[in-house]
Amino acid sequence: MIDHRLVEADATKLDELRTIISQQENAEKLCDIAMKDICIEKGAAGKVTEAVKSLTDGKKVLMVTGPTEIVDVDGKNVKEAVCALLRQEFEVEWMILSEPDSIVHATPENAAKIQAHFEGVDCVVGVGSGTICDLCKYATYYFDHDNPLPLIIVQTALSVNAFSDDSSVMLINGVKRTVHSRYPAILLIDLDIVGAAPAEMNVSGYGDLIATWTAPVDWYLGNVLGMGKNFHTAPSDMIRTQCERLLENSEKLAAGDAEVLGELANVLTLSGLSMGLANESSPASGSEHVMSHLIDMTSGIRKTGICYHGTQVAVSGIMSEIIWDWLLTEFDPKAVLERFDDCYPSAEEMEVRVRAAFDWLDENHNAANECWADYSKKLSGWHAHKTEFRSFLESFEDFKATIAPWVKKPEYIADCMHKANAPTRYSVLNFPVPADTVRWAMTNCHLMRNRFSVIDLLNYTGFWTEDFVQYVIDRAESMDAGL
Repeated sequence: MIDHRLVEADATKLDELRTIISQQENAEKLCDIAMKDICIEKGAAGKVTEAVKSLTDGKKVLMVTGPTEIVDVDGKNVKEAVCALLRQEFEVEWMILSEPDSIVHATPENAAKIQAHFEGVDCVVGVGSGTICDLCKYATYYFDHDNPLPLIIVQTALSVNAFSDDSSVMLINGVKRTVHSRYPAILLIDLDIVGAAPAEMNVSGYGDLIATWTAPVDWYLGNVLGMGKNFHTAPSDMIRTQCERLLENSEKLAAGDAEVLGELANVLTLSGLSMGLANESSPASGSEHVMSHLIDMTSGIRKTGICYHGTQVAVSGIMSEIIWDWLLTEFDPKAVLERFDDCYPSAEEMEVRVRAAFDWLDENHNAANECWADYSKKLSGWHAHKTEFRSFLESFEDFKATIAPWVKKPEYIADCMHKANAPTRYSVLNFPVPADTVRWAMTNCHLMRNRFSVIDLLNYTGFWTEDFVQYVIDRAESMDAGL
């Protein structure tokens, strides 16, 4: 039975949340939430000086931002206001990260630029987007694992769930990788700031939560098949019911309802914490995210910017929902059992496929090398767990009964997204994605990393073909979604 206290969790009550988590069955599988405080309220950014004082007696602060101007509901420049507050009490160096295209990427190179300013610094304050947050978390953690600089994040939009987890999504050798980093010590979410953010950015956060209905099921599937570890229901139980309310309030979100924005802030923050509890991104990142990651990996070749993460994930989420719905209604485990041995391709065969999928991304084959290095581990694990796969096929009805409460019909998700004025097609994202790029990303997303998903299952069982991808695209089209 689900603990009702967990279902209605409040991200700002960390001590209470820790107690609830500790009382869950098999709580030893879950990790601690290594944060000092989360503040979600109007005027939260005004507490930044107090926050720094609570973390250090030092006097030098490094403030890290991107180049984009951000204003609050009164039209005040947020970064200048935060800097002015800090300068009342501290010596402040304001570092503005920028790149030639004015789009900041989360790369180790940009993290190194931040680290180059750490000498004499007593606290880091990041103000801005999920990318700035990921870079600050990565830079401070990898500069000194054992004693990272105190880190405060002032969140400026409800765009992603990355602000409250202990990992960073980094572009490494041209490939999106989720790597362990650290939590911010303090997270400040000022409702006067996020409420003034462009509507499409807050809708992006809503979109990021669409993964709630696919990622945890991918996580569970991988664990059932011996391809993962430490699955626990608590991280998803903590957000699922509140996400359902957000779906029901999609029209209010589109209207900019302040109460719903506050609920979105809480659920997004809990979603980030769910990944920290699991010590991996699996509770909130599954097959829908790898589709999105592959699209991002082509942006340089397409000479375009990277779409809002959450909106792209949400469109991909509709695709993943269709795949899961097919598995639960059409998949025939008995037919697969009859050709069981055919489900195990060789490393030689799969290396050719992986390299064919990614070699074109760069002339030095860095992306293909990176993807094969990670995928080969997954393939090895798949071969090592044949017993679990056979048991899965033989007890498929039990599997379906377990996950039934965790999934939604894709038609319902698409309808809610329409009501929220959230994009449901790749072609209408802030940087439109061509159909051929989408097809490539869908077809090859399972070849990118060592994380098992429903698409791996369909690939190994022979269903993941160009015709099946077309089926998914056609069904999405019937919902005014997809391409």
